[in-house]
Amino acid sequence: MKNIVPDISTLYRLPYSKNDNPNGWVEITTHCNLNCPGCYRGCDRDDNVAIHEKLEDVKNNIKEIQKIRNCQIISISGGEPLMHPNIVEIVAFVKKSGMIPFVHTNGVLLTEELISKLKKNGLGGLIIRVDSLSENRKNNEKELNKTRKMYGEMIAKIKGVHLTFLCVVNSENINEIGHVIDWSIKNARLVDFVTFIPMRQIKFEKDDVVDKSMFVSIEDLCREVSKRVPDVQYASYLGGTVALKSIKWLQSPWIILNGKIIGYAGSKFIEFFQVTHHLLTGRYAYKFGKDRSYLSFPVILLLSLFFRNFRKVAWNYFKEIIKNPLNLFRRATLQLLCFIIPPDVVNGKNDLCESCPDAIMHNGELVPSCALEEIKKHGSLLTER
Repeated sequence: MKNIVPDISTLYRLPYSKNDNPNGWVEITTHCNLNCPGCYRGCDRDDNVAIHEKLEDVKNNIKEIQKIRNCQIISISGGEPLMHPNIVEIVAFVKKSGMIPFVHTNGVLLTEELISKLKKNGLGGLIIRVDSLSENRKNNEKELNKTRKMYGEMIAKIKGVHLTFLCVVNSENINEIGHVIDWSIKNARLVDFVTFIPMRQIKFEKDDVVDKSMFVSIEDLCREVSKRVPDVQYASYLGGTVALKSIKWLQSPWIILNGKIIGYAGSKFIEFFQVTHHLLTGRYAYKFGKDRSYLSFPVILLLSLFFRNFRKVAWNYFKEIIKNPLNLFRRATLQLLCFIIPPDVVNGKNDLCESCPDAIMHNGELVPSCALEEIKKHGSLLTER
C-alpha cells in the first residue's frame, strides 16, 4: 500500500536556515476586527490588549529582521494589519528596503482601492485566511469558494499581486478541503498558493486544558488531498527539530492547464530554482515570479530536456494542443499546495519547524511566531499538550 505521507528521502529539503531564509515576519498590531476561536495571538480573548506598534518601532524591527534573515519578503501580520493606521507607510518601507512586502489578512477590509494603493507602494502579495472556522464565515468550505473567487477576481484586477489562500483545518472541516483544492485548480489564474494549517491550542495560562479531540495531522491532510488528486506528488519539505523524519512544511508544485493538473514540477526543479536564485540574487526565494507563475509550451519543452517530471508535463500539454490548437498559445500555471504543521510534542520535547520561515524577533531572539504568546507568558513553549 502506498504511503499517504511521502518519505523525506523522496523530497528536496528546502535549504533555508535561521540566518538565510526567504521570509521575515513582523507583527504590527494586536487589533483585530474578528474574534476567531483558537487565535494563537489571543485576539479572541477578553484579556487581549489591542495596540498598534509605533511606526518607528516597526521600521526598526524590519531592519533587524533584514540583517539577521537575508530575506526576500517581509510578512506583515497582526492581529489584522490592515487596521494599522500606517499600513501603507510600512509596505512602502519594506519595498524601499529592498524586500517584497506580503500582508496577512482576514480580507474583511480589502477593497480594490486599498489593494491598488498598497500595490503602488510596493505590495507584492496578500495571504488571506478564508475558512469555515473563522468567526464571520460559518458556511462550509464549498460555499466559501464564492468568497475566495470574490477576493481572487478583485486582486486580479490589480496586476502583479501574488495571492495565497490560507485555510485553518480541524476535524470539523477536514473532509471539506477537497472543495478548496478543486476550486483552486479550476481557478489557477487567480491564486498562486493554497495553504492548509491544522488548528492547535495555545496555552495562555499554565492550567489551560488542551482539547486535542479536534486536532488533525499531516496524515489527515495528505489523505484528503489524495481523494481529489490520486496521483499527487510532493516535492519539497522542512523537517522538525526533534523527530528525525517529521515533516513540518510539505509542498506540491503542480502545473495546471485548462483547469486540470497536467503534471508536477518535481523536487529537482525546486532544487534548481532555489540554488540558482540564491546564486544570482544572494537570497533564497519564497515565491516564483512577480505575479502568476506562468509556463508556456516552449518553456516546458526546454525544461523537459533537463527535468524528467517536465517530460510528462510536455506530453500532457501536447495532448491538449491536439484537442485544440489554440492551447499552443495558452500558458500553464504553476500553483503551490502547502501544508504547515504547528508544534507537536515528541518524547517530551516540542517538535518545531526547523529553520522556521515564520520566526519573529522577541527580546533579541528569533522564536516561532505561532509560539510567541506562550514564550511571552511562560518564558518558553510549554510541552504539556
